[in-house]
Amino acid sequence: MKKLLQKAIPKLYGFYFNMLHLISKEKAAALALKVFSIPRKGKVLDHQAAFLSTARTQQIAFEDGLFMIYHWKGTGPTVLLNHGWESNSFRWKYLIEPLQKLDYNIISIDAPAHGNSDGSLFTAVIYSRIITTTIELYEPQIVIAHSVGALATIFQESSNRHDFIEKFVFLGSPNRLEVIMRGYQSLVSFNDSVYESLNALLKNKFGYYIEDFSAAKFAEKIDVPSLIVHHPDDLIVPFEAMGEIAATMPQATTYSSQTGGHSLYTQEVIDQVMKFLEKS
Repeated sequence: MKKLLQKAIPKLYGFYFNMLHLISKEKAAALALKVFSIPRKGKVLDHQAAFLSTARTQQIAFEDGLFMIYHWKGTGPTVLLNHGWESNSFRWKYLIEPLQKLDYNIISIDAPAHGNSDGSLFTAVIYSRIITTTIELYEPQIVIAHSVGALATIFQESSNRHDFIEKFVFLGSPNRLEVIMRGYQSLVSFNDSVYESLNALLKNKFGYYIEDFSAAKFAEKIDVPSLIVHHPDDLIVPFEAMGEIAATMPQATTYSSQTGGHSLYTQEVIDQVMKFLEKS
């Protein structure tokens, strides 16, 4: 019964969007965007709080309240960590520990509506603004980002180039927003009329049509050594995204991980990231 309800609820949303669209295109599009932008998980759990409490914390104002920054102080290069959808800074524990052993200065963000940050809605564009604020505050030499955090990082860097950043690492990054939005449409089963109204809303609100929002397009402006890691059997983001992004990034190196799925938590990935960081 529970599985049946889990399948039925998204379809009910789609049915409602379709019916509402007959009355108001704008309201249907706004509701479709709102439902898409609400994370169902990602807040800090009890077992995660203890590790995060080992960092110095700072809260910075943004349009929906305050976002959380964690700082594990070190005397080495500054590394900024940007997590993905329905996650929080705890996801970096596996990487923070080896970075600490080498005395890196580590900064991590909780995205809007995630972890200990305020807000109820999340988009890559909103996240990108927070990433830019943090970059300009801490001036990291290295930025490591996962999934939609990678997409947001690439997007912001295309508009706000930071010459002090020497390396990027992108883990499981999506490329085209269109792939994500078509997946949302398929899951919820709203019609193409709703999709086009949603497309118009995104253009008006964020300045981009869905088909124009592409990491590969934005990555053309990132001309520093960058490592892109992906798993061939990633069930969340298509594997071909790695090659599409790398093809436009002047100094990109790719690595196909045989472990870790989309999360890429494994020792294999840690080893590749650390090897890349230590390479002169």
